[in-house]
Amino acid sequence: MRSPQPLSQRSWGPRREKPKFLHVILGAGVAVFSYYLLLKFFRLFLAETMTQLLSLGQIAVEKTLGSEPPSLVLRLMNGSDLSLVLTWQRSGLLSIMVFGLLFVSLAFPLEGPVWLKIAWLELGCSVGLMWSFIRLLTMALVAYHFGAHAFALTDFVASLVVDFLWVIPVWSLGLSAVVSMKQKNTYKKGDFWW
Repeated sequence: MRSPQPLSQRSWGPRREKPKFLHVILGAGVAVFSYYLLLKFFRLFLAETMTQLLSLGQIAVEKTLGSEPPSLVLRLMNGSDLSLVLTWQRSGLLSIMVFGLLFVSLAFPLEGPVWLKIAWLELGCSVGLMWSFIRLLTMALVAYHFGAHAFALTDFVASLVVDFLWVIPVWSLGLSAVVSMKQKNTYKKGDFWW
């Protein structure tokens, strides 16, 4: 009778891959650089864009860029003013940072083209920016039409918990793209997993 092969010599089942530390370092550098640019310019861009869009809708709004962080002062329908401060949470920068940490730590160590990983990282940041813009515009319109109490409720509901509605799907799609690209390359080489 033949003795069973040790576990390390068996040819079935997935093999454990070595993490790509150079990819992780490169991904961390790209994520930090992207976040620095967003931190420096995005809140000012968001304040300016929100001011222009709300003014187009005949909503009185003033931006105060001298303060850190920038804020908008909305004149509501009932005549009161509401200060909308663009904090990290409200501007979406916190959720973009969480997405970057998740993606760099979980997708970049995998085998696969680094260009694809960087593209999905930047695509995720872009989706986060658009999500934050839509969320903030919705909150401003709710505040204008329904008052400060409705704004507080909308701000609570549309906080970080709702931000994960874009973080998890974009992260999952990016991870799937990296894994499928790896499998496609593996099958082309003829090196199967079993």
